[in-house]
Amino acid sequence: MKKAKKKSLNIGVSRYLLPSPFGEGLGVRLGVSQCLLPLCITLLRSVTVGSEKGVRLLFRYIVAILLLVVGVGQGAHAQYVITKETARCLTKQDSLLSDNFGQKVDGQLRSSYRADTVSLIDKYFRRGMSRKGILMIPKGKRPAPETYLKRRYIRRHLKNFKAGASCIVSKELLERHHGDSIGKADNSQFIMMKSEMDSVLMRSHGDLSRIEHELGIPAGAWKHRVLVRIDIPKPKKLRLRMPSGNEVGANVLWLPGGLLPTGYKEAVIDRIPKGRYKASLIEIVK
Repeated sequence: MKKAKKKSLNIGVSRYLLPSPFGEGLGVRLGVSQCLLPLCITLLRSVTVGSEKGVRLLFRYIVAILLLVVGVGQGAHAQYVITKETARCLTKQDSLLSDNFGQKVDGQLRSSYRADTVSLIDKYFRRGMSRKGILMIPKGKRPAPETYLKRRYIRRHLKNFKAGASCIVSKELLERHHGDSIGKADNSQFIMMKSEMDSVLMRSHGDLSRIEHELGIPAGAWKHRVLVRIDIPKPKKLRLRMPSGNEVGANVLWLPGGLLPTGYKEAVIDRIPKGRYKASLIEIVK
């Protein structure tokens, strides 16, 4: 009588992690015959013998399999390239962000901005104060943000700049004072979150009109100018504060509440002295 051949169970079990916006998710594939079979044998032994050693061995197998299935860590690659201290906007071919992802981010920003606008009016403005009312006050006479915004909102807003801040200035302005100090005559300089500046420059692909639009700059204001990105690692040390709208740099697009018209967060610091910032050129392709 012929012995029946043993069929090896080799079922592939795949579990894909959540996809990252910078690339596809990490796939982990395991063979049940290689991982679960030893576990079953160990389980039978531990149940039959009931020894403490068997239980410990079983526990080790379970932990090992869980680590293999779940995966440990997932690499994230920076997409902002700095070469010889010159930062350039990535071209459409260089960028790892797809157009679909960029459109998705744009949609999220627009929707979140509308939500923030409503919540600011309903929750964070003090009683009797509103965004429209502040905008009706002429520049130079607007009240301090602390008088119409709740302290909790201001505190949370400024905490977003803990990881660093950025701004854009013209090369001409930077060289005028030999880089000794960056800012306006009233000891103020508008800034935005460093992470949001990264997003703006990557998604603009060097298009000046898009950069102006995203940052709330009047169209054509930076035309024919060489632009320099300024990164400030520790803005809190330069008297980080909520914009009042009375600053020299506040234009007709300014909005109370620390938000740009496109929804990005902004704040104000004192003039930036030399040694407190890193400058890098921005390549404008169109």
